[in-house]
Amino acid sequence: MNKLGRKLFLSITVAILFIFIVFVLMANFFLPKYYIYKTKEKLGEAINLIAELPAARMADSIPLLEQQYHVTIVYDSLQKRGNDLNNSLLQQLAKKTVTLNKFWITDESWQKVKEGSRVNKIYDQGKLKSSFYASFIRKDQNIVLIGLSMAYISDTIQMINEFILILAFISVLIIVFVVWLLSYRMTQPLKELGEVAKDISKLHFRKARTKTRDEIGELAESINTMSDKLSEAHADLSRKNLSLKRFMSDITHELKTPVSLIQAYAEGIQDGLDDGSYAATILRQNESMARLIDELLDFAKIERGLLELSALPIKDLFSDCLEKFQMELEFRQIELVVEDDLPGNPMIEADADKIRMVFHNLLSNAVKYSADHRIHVSFGEQGSDIVFDMSNVFQGEISDVSQLWEPFYVLESSRHKEKSGTGLGLAIVKTILEQHEYRYQAKVNGQIIHFYIFFEKISPRPA
Repeated sequence: MNKLGRKLFLSITVAILFIFIVFVLMANFFLPKYYIYKTKEKLGEAINLIAELPAARMADSIPLLEQQYHVTIVYDSLQKRGNDLNNSLLQQLAKKTVTLNKFWITDESWQKVKEGSRVNKIYDQGKLKSSFYASFIRKDQNIVLIGLSMAYISDTIQMINEFILILAFISVLIIVFVVWLLSYRMTQPLKELGEVAKDISKLHFRKARTKTRDEIGELAESINTMSDKLSEAHADLSRKNLSLKRFMSDITHELKTPVSLIQAYAEGIQDGLDDGSYAATILRQNESMARLIDELLDFAKIERGLLELSALPIKDLFSDCLEKFQMELEFRQIELVVEDDLPGNPMIEADADKIRMVFHNLLSNAVKYSADHRIHVSFGEQGSDIVFDMSNVFQGEISDVSQLWEPFYVLESSRHKEKSGTGLGLAIVKTILEQHEYRYQAKVNGQIIHFYIFFEKISPRPA
């Protein structure tokens, strides 16, 4: 028997033994008094009925009362006393199969009954192992004895105690079997849950097979849910760690190149080798580092920043961002097509600067990775939402689209100067949209990647 089984066995056994001990004590201390009390109560009912009976009906009613209350009733004239009265009552009791070897009504008792009092007597019958409880009352000119034979209460209590001990022994045997069965059924699932918990602590995520319909089953379901979530969190953390390592390598390369160039060209200026382009090169590399640092600061700021909401026309907001990309689109010879199926210029409630940053990062990402020099943008409507869709053709493969939203993830892992970056652009987009509680989605259809944003439309405010 395991520890829990032993604990259950001892607890239940002690509880049952305690109950049996209480029963024994109650039987010894309270049963005699209760027995006498019930005897008096029964005699009292019979006495009350006799007292109410008319004298003419008493003789006929006595057999019925004796049968109903299991008592013996005899009577005689109050004119008799002493030996005459005692002998008369004894003979009547003997006729009713009640044999008493110790019976006597004293003159004092006779006088009390004559005065109308009720007299109670217990006659110990010694070897007969019983007592005779008798009540004497006056009924007209008669003295009436209503009696009840009682077995020795000590013998009864001893029998009860013996029965309780036998019952306790049988109960303990039953307890051993029941506790063993229950402990096995209870501890086996708990043992399995313990092993599953140990495996989870060692990062070996598995599920418990316990299917009981009780709290243990609920615990197993909770552990299984925890195992699934921890497994997902661990896998996600592992992916982020890999992305972070790649990011650290990339950011080191991104910073090392301009720093090395700045140092080389600064030394050239110091040595008088400047042909007039050194200062411009230093400024250009400094701007590259500044952009990189600004992007890192933007991400950190957005993570903890608050929203400044206002009503904004969504199309105008996108057009403002698009104007800033016109020169770069012309320089790279990229055609941007806008398809507008949305009537009017609907309003959204958002933080203007942050939504501009969303459009800016999506446009920057599309310009950087567009493989056919074409970007497609559309505005549509779905229920109460404005659907913004930006798509472009890309080269390569994306095994998991959800990774695009992770910080430090770079689609182009090579060090191609025009396509490398920090991988924070789409992570910033994700953070801003989640702060606004806007739905977003990325889908890949062949070599075309779509970025969807579902803006919640609001009614225009009156001027």
